[in-house]
Amino acid sequence: MIAQSALQAAYFDDIDYTKLKSRLGAATPTGAGGSISIVEVRGPANDSTGSYLVDVSLPEFNGTTDPTGAGVNLTDGSFVAHTGFGAHATNVVAQFYFGNTQSVAPGANDVTNYEANQWLSSVLLSSGNAPPTPQNFRVQNHSWVGLGTGSTERSILRRADYIVETNDMTMVVGANNNFSPAVLQAQPTLLVYAYNTIVAGRSDGAHSRGQTNGVVGGSTYGSGRFRPDIVTPSSVTSTSTGRISSAATMMHEVVAGSDGARSEVIKAMLMAGATKGEFSNWVDPTTSVVNPWNRTQTRPLDDVFGAGELNVYNSYLIGTAGKHAASTAQPTAAVGSYGWDYQDRKTDSAVGDLYYNFEVASGSTASDVSILLAWNAKITDTNADPNVFAPTEPVVQNLNLQLYDSTTSFMGSLVDQSISTVDNVEHIYLNSLAAGTYTLKVSGAANWDYGLAWRMTTAFDEPNADFDGDGLVSGSDFLIWQQSYGTLLGAANSEGDADGDGDVDEDDLTLFKAGAMASPFPPAVASLVAAIPEPTTLALASLCGAMLTSLGNASKNRRR
Repeated sequence: MIAQSALQAAYFDDIDYTKLKSRLGAATPTGAGGSISIVEVRGPANDSTGSYLVDVSLPEFNGTTDPTGAGVNLTDGSFVAHTGFGAHATNVVAQFYFGNTQSVAPGANDVTNYEANQWLSSVLLSSGNAPPTPQNFRVQNHSWVGLGTGSTERSILRRADYIVETNDMTMVVGANNNFSPAVLQAQPTLLVYAYNTIVAGRSDGAHSRGQTNGVVGGSTYGSGRFRPDIVTPSSVTSTSTGRISSAATMMHEVVAGSDGARSEVIKAMLMAGATKGEFSNWVDPTTSVVNPWNRTQTRPLDDVFGAGELNVYNSYLIGTAGKHAASTAQPTAAVGSYGWDYQDRKTDSAVGDLYYNFEVASGSTASDVSILLAWNAKITDTNADPNVFAPTEPVVQNLNLQLYDSTTSFMGSLVDQSISTVDNVEHIYLNSLAAGTYTLKVSGAANWDYGLAWRMTTAFDEPNADFDGDGLVSGSDFLIWQQSYGTLLGAANSEGDADGDGDVDEDDLTLFKAGAMASPFPPAVASLVAAIPEPTTLALASLCGAMLTSLGNASKNRRR
């Protein structure tokens, strides 16, 4: 059997958390800074102990390995009779959600733990006409599934969408695990059918999936959408749900205090950051063409894997790149290769289309372009009495995304679009975009608000490690790379970016070595270049770089 630590290390590699930690070191976000919650089922359905509580006395949750030195402070939000602690809650969900070594949010230590049925009846207050209890959490995890019947099911879905929107909370729920048949219509619908949740699945596809056609429970709540939204490599969906909640918690710390913490933006950043390369055999059923993922212009998500596999490195870059505001007319400047925006147009009935310009530099190609637009369904309380809740049916604005080539003229030709009429997300994904200027148009935002996130991975058509532009790849170029090493976004070629992806890393060092050894230097220089250490021993590299600079200058002098 493979050790748990090895399995988790492989998972961290898969979602590029290992890469993120190697780049950021002690500055890696831990999910600290606010409250989160976990809702668990009590009893044999999830746990033979009959408990829903996480055992926070274990090393995975106490202060012994916590990056902040503090243990988890767990509040029992339900106080339902139980025996001991829940193995499902503790070992299948919580350790991957906020555990010290198994999660990407080890610093999230303020946790409220609910029992699912009590949460439905006494917090969501799904029966009767009392308003739901405010949920003042950054993230709430639901690794359970259930069926509703008729009006009760509709009440639960409306109230869940309402609290996500009004409390700006990220709610992550799990698609049913290992169920046969796997089609969503034959599965439990509670929370999975809600608009404003993030639905988690597994990277191997072993989860219920497909359209929200509402066969179970008599509900027609939001028909025609495809779930899940995003997947992770996990053996059970409960764990996948906890892992996506963990990533959301980490992202809340990254964008704390900004509009990036809005529920729509967090959802957009996670889904825009997701990768498709794991699913290279997907086929577009409308064209029979093998694509990186299976979507159409009117169906934004794949019918099995949603937006793809969670990638926290990509989402971190999106979050840390900051907010880039839309233009109401032709933009005068391009946004960054990574970024996000939140537009609040709820009181603006006159706003028309909104625009963002993207630039793929001359001599480069964008090999990976992912743009995700997310907005919430609105549930309005029509009763002015604060003690009475009279919700409307969900109202879902029809927003659309269109990407145009504006290289020769503003919005000259349509490149791609996402124009679903039933979803509250739109998604454009391209894996080959030539050099030029491109304009993203968001339409339909009047009297609404939305979150937008994007990432664009570029590469020079011809790598170039001559950072100082003197015609040689020499020691002076190595020093430029060394001084900029660790830059994650926006690096220019003159700052040590040899491959054109906007960062300065080991890949650029590899290209420098290849270029330096191919330069017209004496043989001694090649041996010095080959001996340049990797970034873990960069202190030694300073001396080597100085020697290369000296030899390089000597070589130049001989040719004069």
